Amino acid sequence: MTRRELLPGVGEETLPPPVIADTRRAVARARRQAAARDIANILLLAALDYFFMRWPSTHVPGMSRDQSAMALIALNALVVTYIVLARLKPRMRARRIAATWSLRERSRFFQRP
Repeated sequence: MTRRELLPGVGEETLPPPVIADTRRAVARARRQAAARDIANILLLAALDYFFMRWPSTHVPGMSRDQSAMALIALNALVVTYIVLARLKPRMRARRIAATWSLRERSRFFQRP
């Protein structure tokens, strides 16, 4: 069985020293900010939906009510798609990159400091 090719210039025998940094607070803060942004986007979208449903004469200038409803549905779909992709895409990219790491490099993530 042939061995899988690692990234160019990456070998099994040498690993750089581990980086000593505690980024938990920064990561937790970034996650809280992202969650707050997502909640704000969803609340804004819900308010827009509420106003559109509450007043029957509401429409986008230059569009009929039906066209305005379709634009609102498209906006809802875009915002929800953005929120989902903003969370899933980095995970998928990280998994694809990590698949090229050697076993020693992978084991560093499971060691306790």
